[in-house]
Amino acid sequence: MKSVVIIGAGNVAFHLTRALLQNTINVRQVFNRTLSKAQELGEANNIKYTDKISELEKADLYIIAASDSAVEELSHYIPYDDTLVVHTSGSLSTKILKGDYRKGVFYPFQTFTKRKALRYEEIPFFVEAENKEDEDALYKLADKISNEVHRVDSEKRRKVHMSGVWASNFVNHLYYVAQSICEEAEMPFDVLRPLILETANKIQDMEPLEAQTGPAKRGDSIILEKHMDLLTDSRQQQLYQLLSDSIKRTYQND
Repeated sequence: MKSVVIIGAGNVAFHLTRALLQNTINVRQVFNRTLSKAQELGEANNIKYTDKISELEKADLYIIAASDSAVEELSHYIPYDDTLVVHTSGSLSTKILKGDYRKGVFYPFQTFTKRKALRYEEIPFFVEAENKEDEDALYKLADKISNEVHRVDSEKRRKVHMSGVWASNFVNHLYYVAQSICEEAEMPFDVLRPLILETANKIQDMEPLEAQTGPAKRGDSIILEKHMDLLTDSRQQQLYQLLSDSIKRTYQND
């Protein structure tokens, strides 16, 4: 890909732009419907920016890096037919793209926050396209950024995306629940950080099934009942019960 235009200016667009530029890939322009956001991303990376379709430059590849709900609308904005357009969603198919251009997917499997620096070479990328030539081109592009690139169809990518919700979004919400319980005990969240870090480090070398510890795995009904009695929020009680039951069922034959 000799030239790329980024459509969007959020967290994913921010990091993809930086990753592409760091690997000497020509990001020609940033387009966003809100000019101030396009300007922020463009000026931060010394590339052109616009909020006007009439100013959208011709490129080999257009990457729609936006929320799932915005992809279809943004896909109408690209006025060129002889080009490749991809989105970065983990759950949408290529059919969401509504133009006569060639279509594909360029999905970085990571949680993105602008202020958090990332090692882009460690981020898995999943690529898909309507024809092999475009898929090969997307694979080569991702391979310049990442040490791990996969060719997958939409169904497999959706499952990978859902696995990420379990491993990241749900786990982060449980950190929030844990923080609220610590605050009830007048203790800072910092007391949990070493435990969280060790748990994350353990699964770098062990399978999650092997790394599991705690009262539910042991089948310690006394401790489980005491914990349930301590919880005053009914939603937290439901979460604790559901997760404990799932763990117990997983290890019930041990």
